[in-house]
Amino acid sequence: MIVGEAQIETGLRVYAIGDVHGCMDQLRHLTKLIDQDLLASPVSRHQLVFLGDHVDRGPANREVIEYLIELEASDRDCIFLLGNHDERILVFMENPDLVWDDVLRWGGARTLENYRIVVRPGESHGSLSRRFSDAVPKEHKRFLKSLKISHTVGDYFFCHAGVRPHVSLNAQADHDLIWIRQDFLMHEEPFEKVIVHGHTPVDEPELKTNRINVDTRCYSSSVLTAVVLEGKSQRFIQTR
Repeated sequence: MIVGEAQIETGLRVYAIGDVHGCMDQLRHLTKLIDQDLLASPVSRHQLVFLGDHVDRGPANREVIEYLIELEASDRDCIFLLGNHDERILVFMENPDLVWDDVLRWGGARTLENYRIVVRPGESHGSLSRRFSDAVPKEHKRFLKSLKISHTVGDYFFCHAGVRPHVSLNAQADHDLIWIRQDFLMHEEPFEKVIVHGHTPVDEPELKTNRINVDTRCYSSSVLTAVVLEGKSQRFIQTR
């Protein structure tokens, strides 16, 4: 399937939102832009698909999780996917020695700070993990553990990072769906469906023949992007 031929059912509009990374202001702004878009051009049904990496790097990770939980509880049709940063935070609460270097390297300290956890000199990873786990509300843990690996609408397949070429979408490994990069990005042939993803930061959203990338590095650019899919069309909304 290629972008020019992909479509979804009549009457449905999908807003697929890129990596939020704790950027609460941009998330609120983009949600308002989506509401304005719906007001200007009403549709029978719409769906919000968040492509993962809700936490780390940005300044307001706890607030982002709370906001997404509020959206989940509203009457909006929302799908929340798992990103590699979300997965690392979950693993850190269970097996801190395995992922602590990743948490530090990829901005996870910002997430700990948002839950008022400061690393103590000489503190063990296990102690830090326990303090962090105790500080994270049960509802936040539930939300993070409920994140989906992938989602399908019409001719589109949504995941955080991408897919393994030459492997059926039904047989994709969870690790690839949230971590893969070069093997997926360098593949130019069509997949079974058009892949909508984030994970790999770009200056401008990418509309390739076989995939759409909406990770515009919000934590450093202040630009949060959503691709709007309706019928056979694709367009972008951004927090510029």
